[in-house]
Amino acid sequence: MEWLSPATLAGRTTLALLAGLLVFHFGSVWLLERGVRDALEEAREVHAADHAVMAARAVGALPEELRETVARALSTPAFEATWRRSAPAELTDEAALAPLRTQLERRAPDLARLHLRLGHSPAEDGGPRRIRGAMRLADGSWITFAVPPPDLVPVPTHASVASLSAMALGIVLASALVVRWITNPLRRLAKAADEFDAGGSPVPLPEGGPREVQHAARAFNTMQARIHRLVADRTQALAAVSHDLRTPIQRLRLQAEFLEDEEAQRAIDADLDEMEGMVDSTLAYLRGETESEALRQADLATILRTLCDDAADREASVAYAGPDRAVLLLRPLAVKRAFANLIDNAIKYGGGARVILSDVSGAATVRIEDDGPGIPASEMEAVFEPFRRLEASRNRGTGGSGLGLTIARQVIAAHGGTVSLANRPVGGLTVTVRLPRTGAGVTGAKANAEPGHERSRGRARQT
Repeated sequence: MEWLSPATLAGRTTLALLAGLLVFHFGSVWLLERGVRDALEEAREVHAADHAVMAARAVGALPEELRETVARALSTPAFEATWRRSAPAELTDEAALAPLRTQLERRAPDLARLHLRLGHSPAEDGGPRRIRGAMRLADGSWITFAVPPPDLVPVPTHASVASLSAMALGIVLASALVVRWITNPLRRLAKAADEFDAGGSPVPLPEGGPREVQHAARAFNTMQARIHRLVADRTQALAAVSHDLRTPIQRLRLQAEFLEDEEAQRAIDADLDEMEGMVDSTLAYLRGETESEALRQADLATILRTLCDDAADREASVAYAGPDRAVLLLRPLAVKRAFANLIDNAIKYGGGARVILSDVSGAATVRIEDDGPGIPASEMEAVFEPFRRLEASRNRGTGGSGLGLTIARQVIAAHGGTVSLANRPVGGLTVTVRLPRTGAGVTGAKANAEPGHERSRGRARQT
């Protein structure tokens, strides 16, 4: 039932419908109960007025010895009547009951001629105080009566509660079904957008449902067809550019071989190597490293050890620490290129690299540390921008096209991971890469162990 969460369109629509209909229902129930209460109050007033007039007429027409008996015989639980010769001294006409007296006299005009008095009787046994009335007959004797207060008879609420509960349940069920039916096309559109692969063949979305949904599906199908054409055109253009750029570089390299000046030849070769590296990096970034490679189970530990071995063969100061195996679902070539860029950066700008692989909370974490000058805090995110170079440290001697970190983050993000930078308190930079784990767990050496496999200026010693 996650689709009924308030965070979803279906949930919010259902809650809006439920709130509106419940407010309407509450209002209707309140008006109904108010009407029923007023009707009951009017019926009680009519009942009391009619009984009072009837009792006065019946008792006043009888001899005195029968009046008390008849008065009691006319009594009911809601109207208790008694007869007495003199006025009740304990009963005073209370001003607070004047509106009720007016209503009773309006219901039965004869009560006005009987000098009706109304007051409250003392409470008995902690119960509510009853309303007492007195009427003077033609011979000067009095009839008194007692009736419950207007609010003694409550309006039944169990029917209202049952009606409210049934209404709320019906609203929830009907709203859920209607909203689910309405939002189904939106869920299909969201699913198609999530599964859209720019490099694959477009899968048309069914153009059914209401007119607005048909228009959205048609626009989505047109959009993914355009993206597919753009990707295909870009791939074809990149293949042509790659060929056209490498051809003159190779021609210049061949011509440089015939130079007699060896120093000039080495300088030209270095420039050509730099140009070729820049071309490769730019084309890799534009092409996207993960477009054509499929995901498969791969050993991240082996990839990192291989990169460290290759760097050590180039006489770089590199150390690896971590498990013997760490199998994840990866695109191995793309991941290898990403970590190669990060390790090369550490070697170029930090004088060496320490690569540490660990397994924390279901994610493989790789830390690459160096002892270089670090990066200013204001540039931590800027260095991931394409072709961005920190001139203070990246000159012609170190080379680079400004795409290494960009490509690394692009590849890691395609795997659902993250790349972050942080300056070390003792100097240098730490690059932290987190990759989600799937497949087999980490085996071999402990993931959090201190460096157990080291490579420094040559092949590593296994310890």
